[in-house]
Amino acid sequence: MEHRRIKYTSIEFIRFLAAAAVAMYHFGSFYLNVERFFPLSYIFVEFFFIVSGFFMMKHICEKSDSMEPIPYVFKKISGFFPILSVTFFVQLIIFSLSNELASAGAVLGQLFHFKWEFFLLHAAGFIQNPTFGVDYLQGQTWYLSAMVISLLLAYPLAKYFRKVFSYLICPLSCVIIYSYIVQTMGTLNVGNEYFGFILAAIPRGFAGTCAGCMTYNAYTYLKDKKLNKTLATTLEILAYGSIMALFVLGRQFEGEDSLFYVLVFSAVVALAVLNQTAISKFFNEKIIKPLEFLGKFSLYLYLCHWNVLMGMRYVMEDMATVPAFGIYTVICLLYSWILMYLDKKRKGWKEIIIINVILLMIAIMTGLF
Repeated sequence: MEHRRIKYTSIEFIRFLAAAAVAMYHFGSFYLNVERFFPLSYIFVEFFFIVSGFFMMKHICEKSDSMEPIPYVFKKISGFFPILSVTFFVQLIIFSLSNELASAGAVLGQLFHFKWEFFLLHAAGFIQNPTFGVDYLQGQTWYLSAMVISLLLAYPLAKYFRKVFSYLICPLSCVIIYSYIVQTMGTLNVGNEYFGFILAAIPRGFAGTCAGCMTYNAYTYLKDKKLNKTLATTLEILAYGSIMALFVLGRQFEGEDSLFYVLVFSAVVALAVLNQTAISKFFNEKIIKPLEFLGKFSLYLYLCHWNVLMGMRYVMEDMATVPAFGIYTVICLLYSWILMYLDKKRKGWKEIIIINVILLMIAIMTGLF
């Protein structure tokens, strides 16, 4: 059976929802200091891990000339690091202002202090008891660090020991890691805590990547089989309904309930790529361009929202919830669009380096004046 190439824009739709959900969760947690503002939205990070693991395994299994581990990971990093570096230096300016750093040396000292984050190694455990705003400049980047380190672990296992990895390491890792996190922390919302000698971000990222690999295995099993359309469509409707319930009924759920969404996200991704059910066919074939845009835009929204959040904390900390959320949303969308446009128009690293040098000079000047 020949499978024509399709664009999985239903995944792009959830990718945008995930980025928006994380941005809203951070707004509640770090601006309003309210944990019940879009609670459980942090679980959408698991969706990112699952998608990463799915397409990692897809690349390994379907490409006869699949890349070696290091080039593959560096290719992944190159897709987001240029803009991430810009937001890093913007955040350094905000940090310098909000902490009233009194000299250029103090600014440069903090730049050196945040070196592990810049190199995406702050989830590796080099920082003792890490906290946002002290050891990390940007609260969203732990996920990117965990993803990179997880891929460095998972990719060679998947490439060179595929069967053992797929049918033994992946299921065991998901069961053991997720159950341990929930039993120890009571929630999957962990990233900066240590399990013995290892930061929780790494096992969480590895488990999510393994879940994505198992999702790919389920997809390959089902793709040449005739699905029961009624059952598959019902499952898809329930999965999307469960995702929407996070936004509406999230306050009714407990922290350990978030684990259920690993299964939900896996089902959504597998059904999206199978493209045999009503919702997936509609998203993948009828509204491709808008969802492609949202999927690309989601990366910039995820990378940019922390700058906006911390900037608002510095200049308008005590604003009422409704106007603050409105301002936050508008600035996030505008700022993300600007950086997306910049990323699209740049011809290489030269423009990024120039922008980052200018931003660093501005940060240093905050210490001089």
